[in-house]
Amino acid sequence: MPSRLSYDGLDLRLPDFRRSKLLVVGEAVLDRYVLGEVGRISPEAPIPVLQVRGYEERPGNAGFVSANLAALGAKPTLLSVIGSDYAGRRLRKLLTGLGIETSALVQDSSRPTIVKERLMGSVQSAQRATQQLLRVDHEDTRPVKGRVESRLHQRLEEELERVDGILVCDIGKGILTPGLLRAIIERAHECLKPVIIDPRRTDDYSIYCGATALTPNRYESERVTGLDLQTRESWELAARRLIENYKLSSCVITLDRDGLLVAEPGRAAVHVRTAPREVSDVTGAGDVVLAVFGLAIIHGLDSVIAATLANVAAGLEVTKQGAAVISRSELALSLRESGHGSTRKLVPIEQLVADVHRHRAAGRRICLAYGCFTPFCGSHIALLESGREQGDLVVAGIIHHGEVCDLPDASCDLVRIVAGVGAVDYVLVTKVEEISDVIQRLRPDVLLLEAHDSEVLSNEKFIESYGGKLLFAEPRILDQQDLRFNTVV
Repeated sequence: MPSRLSYDGLDLRLPDFRRSKLLVVGEAVLDRYVLGEVGRISPEAPIPVLQVRGYEERPGNAGFVSANLAALGAKPTLLSVIGSDYAGRRLRKLLTGLGIETSALVQDSSRPTIVKERLMGSVQSAQRATQQLLRVDHEDTRPVKGRVESRLHQRLEEELERVDGILVCDIGKGILTPGLLRAIIERAHECLKPVIIDPRRTDDYSIYCGATALTPNRYESERVTGLDLQTRESWELAARRLIENYKLSSCVITLDRDGLLVAEPGRAAVHVRTAPREVSDVTGAGDVVLAVFGLAIIHGLDSVIAATLANVAAGLEVTKQGAAVISRSELALSLRESGHGSTRKLVPIEQLVADVHRHRAAGRRICLAYGCFTPFCGSHIALLESGREQGDLVVAGIIHHGEVCDLPDASCDLVRIVAGVGAVDYVLVTKVEEISDVIQRLRPDVLLLEAHDSEVLSNEKFIESYGGKLLFAEPRILDQQDLRFNTVV
């Protein structure tokens, strides 16, 4: 059964997308992240010196759109061009590992695989978050032609019969020629299959005429319409112009901090506001909108609901470093967060680890407060509130002694009560035998205990090894709500 969730007054459903087959067409990119620390300025020039600590490689642009579709449960096929080089082989391997069909990738030995290499640095001494220092692009932006373009047309015909719709990710790097775009739109129209396009930056949208929907951002919409998109009225006017001029069934204009606007012919435009979030990196937000909105439309959802889901997903994307995939579980949790109050704080360990990593990168101290919290009383509130004095982010770890099937969920009274404490940012329910694993994965700066617990105390040496601190509060003192701590030595 799909999960029914309420968001901004709408009754939303997350369908089972496992039967959805989509063709993604556009520039497949290998995103490479060079990670390190900045500790000094170069004596050769006024530039930072990046001490490299590691590398990450991920699919970008059309590859990233495909990765998001796969993470939501759909079956994407990627139609693109790669080179006969290491980057092309690496990209194909990454895509295959994510469950993306790569048989439609056309190899061109005359051009390199597009690589976007980002140098990411942090200043540990100043506790500053990781940020992008420089981007280096390896690419050939000349339009494809001859045998390669013919091969793209051929693969389009072969794949079109197998899919439910097409998503086009156009970044203007030469793969989506006017002829290929026209073939995509016309053949999709003949087959009664939707085609949703995230357009390139251009003054001429005639190449997209007849598409089912476009998803331009504010700047792109200003450029093609000549309007200054600063008011609700201007947003609606721009969307109407795009729909009328290019014969669209719908249009979604993404408006960064203002959310997005979705419009259709003969229907009032709807402004979907964004939830306040700490923006880490806007990389990939437009691709996430294309993936989620396009998948929802092709699946048959209403355009406003599809746009709302896309807006929530994009809000998650901007909290992450680089282009990071949004999973179905993350999207569901974020929707629940918007509609279900304090129970949003109960998250699975995978999501918690990712969020803690993000907060730590921003220089915040993590406090993990462990206890059974039953029967819950004022002393527990005092304990949890004191966690805010010990750290910037407080995770309440509820120790559970029952069977796996009996683990409390968001509807459990104890979970709701603990989550209702204002100082608590997250709630994690943990079986006794899982405590050590949680501590090792979260690496809290401060581990705060309700009382002496042998399972937790067994991690003392590990906590000390990375500079963490282990504190406990005596139950007698807790009962008096006059909280004092003793360091475990």
